[in-house]
Amino acid sequence: MKKDKSPQGFYDADIIPLLNIINKTYETTSSCSGRITLMTGIKKGESQWIYKTHTKADPGEIYKRIQEYGVLHFLYEPLIIHVKCHTRENAERLLTTLQSNGFKKACLVSFKHYLVEINDTGKMEVPVTKDLSKEYASFLVNEANKRLRKTKENIKKLESIFA
Repeated sequence: MKKDKSPQGFYDADIIPLLNIINKTYETTSSCSGRITLMTGIKKGESQWIYKTHTKADPGEIYKRIQEYGVLHFLYEPLIIHVKCHTRENAERLLTTLQSNGFKKACLVSFKHYLVEINDTGKMEVPVTKDLSKEYASFLVNEANKRLRKTKENIKKLESIFA
């Protein structure tokens, strides 16, 4: 696998087995195994991660950070992988396989390299402020954790599809 160029500087550990399988046939160019974050701002380049995890989030820690910063954006972002297919036929075959196995948001994002984007569903994006109750913060985090668990199950499903 090539060097990871993400801001965090390393691949998400729980997606590496899937990337290794995919890279036997195709070429992955970027990926995220799903994450729960708190951010200042929402524009790329103008925002900062205050809290980020690719595993179960801690409701108490998130509530504490919201109280410290005042206004943040709470996000759950599902699995995403970009796969370079090199030919139209490979891209069509991959898209057909993915969509027939429930990955309805898989799509072609570039004709130049026949780049297929594999997306999971369930994205959450919620502005939060200090006025947020502890109970509602816990509700948001628990919902995001539930969606993240489903994404991790879908990573395993993708491993079996590509194997």
